Amino acid sequence: MYYCNRVVVESCGKVNLSLDITGTGEDGYHMLETVMQSIDLRDVLLIGKRDDDEMRVTCSNPDAPEDDANIAFKAAKEFFAATGIEEQGLSIHIDKSIPVEAGLAGGSADAAAVLRGLDRLFETSLSPEHLLEIGLSVGADVPFCLSGGCALAEGKGEFLTPLRSLPACYITIAKPPEGMSTKYAYKLFDDYEGEVIRPDTKKMIAALDSGLLPEIGRQMFSAFSGIMKSESIMLSGVMVCSGALGSVVSGSGSAVAGLFDNEKTAKNCLGLLRKQVKDCWLCRPTDYGARIIHVS
Repeated sequence: MYYCNRVVVESCGKVNLSLDITGTGEDGYHMLETVMQSIDLRDVLLIGKRDDDEMRVTCSNPDAPEDDANIAFKAAKEFFAATGIEEQGLSIHIDKSIPVEAGLAGGSADAAAVLRGLDRLFETSLSPEHLLEIGLSVGADVPFCLSGGCALAEGKGEFLTPLRSLPACYITIAKPPEGMSTKYAYKLFDDYEGEVIRPDTKKMIAALDSGLLPEIGRQMFSAFSGIMKSESIMLSGVMVCSGALGSVVSGSGSAVAGLFDNEKTAKNCLGLLRKQVKDCWLCRPTDYGARIIHVS
């Protein structure tokens, strides 16, 4: 007998403060060395049990799939397979704020929320390590989205080393109208014939340890910078010219993040960004990833 029938889970997006592509594994996946920070741009999921055996996903964003192509389906199925619980009917509604195809881990955040929510719904009390293991079977960024904070992710994303989080700051996010799928971004990177300029991950970690925002901003860079679309380059330029301490394309894009040390400058930048694109946000770093906010 379970004691709750539905849960509400919030799950944070992330920005990649730096990202390097270090090679390709035998399975064809790209190997990464990236520093990620969770942000308070987040999705909220309502997950409940159904009286039938149907699994249904709905989403406030029409661009997100509502069938088994949604990563929330895969997360639920992986949870049932890993725990040995027979698949049951579920209703999963995603109130979406994190944009799709932006490099902000919108899908991975939803998958993390599903795993966190089902663990509570079915009272499995999985260890953090077990949840992270299930998360990795769903997607490379899911383990980080479960834990949040700031971390160095290596391999395909499965090797996480907690780092000192960003000090108090503001982060502007701007996304061009056209998204960038992860698969397409990596193809562009592989086909790129120019010189790839790489970030210095050790210097980024040292900057985080120092807690000095200007130094952190100087180390913000991505190996994807060479394949950024013109809109992303323009948005990054607006941020830097508006006083950002650093600016970088997040993940595989297309969203761009800018780092600011005060709210007024960040809000002024946001106003300029909104003259260029519709999708802009002012964010703060968080020390959590996916967490339950209501049980009934």
